[in-house]
Amino acid sequence: MRLSEGKSTEQDVRQLFGEPTAVRDVTGGKGLVYPLGPEGPHTLLMKIGADGKYLGREDLLARSNLDRITPGMKERDVLITLGKPGKAQRFPLKRQTTWEWRFNDRTDTRMFVVTFDESGTVVNTAFEEDPRRFGGR
Repeated sequence: MRLSEGKSTEQDVRQLFGEPTAVRDVTGGKGLVYPLGPEGPHTLLMKIGADGKYLGREDLLARSNLDRITPGMKERDVLITLGKPGKAQRFPLKRQTTWEWRFNDRTDTRMFVVTFDESGTVVNTAFEEDPRRFGGR
């Protein structure tokens, strides 16, 4: 089955992709969130209009979205912007938590890392090489 903007329905999207991991409000309707694979480099936001028709998709892990994450943002805002991270790790002694997303940066797969303080506020972000490209995990 191939989705067609303005013709396919929310039911068609759900039939093809299954249950979304999240549903959020978007302009003119709602968005169904689908991470592709465990730690996959794409998280799709499938847009559904108020009439229930499929309006298109957006890759939440596009570089333009990653660039929107800045110090001072809260965890909830990051989740809304990027979807659920592929990996989360706590550092109790530093009182910090990091979230990681794998994403496609042109021809290479890279990592985007967001560090939060103990109140859930972004303190910094970093783009890193994907260790899987060099035999790592």
